[in-house]
Amino acid sequence: MTRLRALPLLAAFASPLVAASPADTYFALAVTENSHNHGGSNLLFLDFQEQADPTRISPQVVISPRVADGAIVPDGKLDDWDPAHLTVFPARVMNNYPLSEFYDVVPVDIRVGSAWDGEHIYFVVDFEDANHDASIDRNRWQMHDGKWRKQPHVAPNPGAPAARAVNRDDTLTGVESEDRVFFMFPIVDRQRAFRDGGFGCAAYCHANLVDSGDPAHEPIGEGVVAMHTALEGDMADIWHWQATRSRPANTLKDAHLVHGEGSYNGRKSDDGQTPDLDNDAKALGFGDASVPAYVSRADFEAGRYATAGHRTESLTEDDLLRITPEMRFADGVSVPFSITRPSTGSRADVLAVARYDRDTHRWTVELRRKLDTGDDKDRQFVAGTDAPPPRAAPVVPGDVAAGASLYRDRCQSCHGEDGAGKREGGHWHYPRNQRASGPLIYKTASPERPERMRELAWRSKATEAHTEHRMSFVPLTAQEAEDIGAWLQTRFTPLGQ
Repeated sequence: MTRLRALPLLAAFASPLVAASPADTYFALAVTENSHNHGGSNLLFLDFQEQADPTRISPQVVISPRVADGAIVPDGKLDDWDPAHLTVFPARVMNNYPLSEFYDVVPVDIRVGSAWDGEHIYFVVDFEDANHDASIDRNRWQMHDGKWRKQPHVAPNPGAPAARAVNRDDTLTGVESEDRVFFMFPIVDRQRAFRDGGFGCAAYCHANLVDSGDPAHEPIGEGVVAMHTALEGDMADIWHWQATRSRPANTLKDAHLVHGEGSYNGRKSDDGQTPDLDNDAKALGFGDASVPAYVSRADFEAGRYATAGHRTESLTEDDLLRITPEMRFADGVSVPFSITRPSTGSRADVLAVARYDRDTHRWTVELRRKLDTGDDKDRQFVAGTDAPPPRAAPVVPGDVAAGASLYRDRCQSCHGEDGAGKREGGHWHYPRNQRASGPLIYKTASPERPERMRELAWRSKATEAHTEHRMSFVPLTAQEAEDIGAWLQTRFTPLGQ
């Protein structure tokens, strides 16, 4: 095995063009099984090193040693990485929806590594796929009884971690999604979310479940996923790798997060062209019907769409044929929802090469980006003041029994015996918090959060009489919140009950 090579100190001074060591920083990392529900760590420390010192590694510390230029070639393999330089940490639930159109996250261990050379920073993320499939069929169009429909959810595979999801037997209303890897790096952090003991990504994500509708008939999904920073001027860099949309283009969705309130979506794309385009006639302005706009010209001309069950694996800009009314497709034919195209501008900053191993059921995703892109919407990995390393005790996966006791003492009087909440008069007085994550609970209860933060987990609408219910009066440590979350993740009430 070729191992990651630390650059000797003498070589570091061989040329005035060699970059200085970037400043240590905090970041967040999550992986997703086929949905928006995800697990990971809301706060990890990135320790840049001139020479590799694996003794610094812990479940909350990722080392990034200097390597020779060209020592790492992103190809979706671990061959260039020394396993002794990788951090392995048990993922925690970062987000689940109490009433979900997705299956719940079942956390798996995550391996992550980083390195840097004179020009680039590198990351590798390696993890077991929770459903033992590649999940590359987000919104895939299928021909069924003469009509196009989006592919329904794939059920959890027996024996896979996802088969343990508490809502594994629920009838889900959504459609097939995709596996994802999500990074967040602070750019401007006046809230001090990315610091030892801080909230990390949890400070900025998914705070609007109270905006969901009547649980008798409405699931919670994308419509209430608000992401934005809590303070004016704060900004975070987002790298979002997606198995269906970004993988074929060997890149990812490069974006940034800005301030907002309410259900405002503060997640903004960087400048340039995204690596995918939705294959949807309505979205593309070709009519009022949501149906596929294009099929593969090569497959059509070869007559493959006359074969029942034929599957077009991918669509690219140079192989598109506009669907017309006279075209006929055999039952079971399917085409992708996403059209792959080249990224441009800042959207093309990150090279991302991923491989799925069907024998081990593992994804390996390798990333490379310039240390300094020159874009103020990107986190620049340059010399500066190091963030102090973590000293606080790490938060570990929660204890269900301890969480049950804490919930009874501190949560039950408002949210109910089973976490089903209280909904009256068309709005939530105390929202359902079944299957809530520890980070969401902690940021809601923490007295440290800024007074200017308007959007908190389980917030009440500002126009109604319950805006004081923000839980700052509930004393909780981060670990206690994680324990409560572990118990709440066992609570389940099916849609309509």
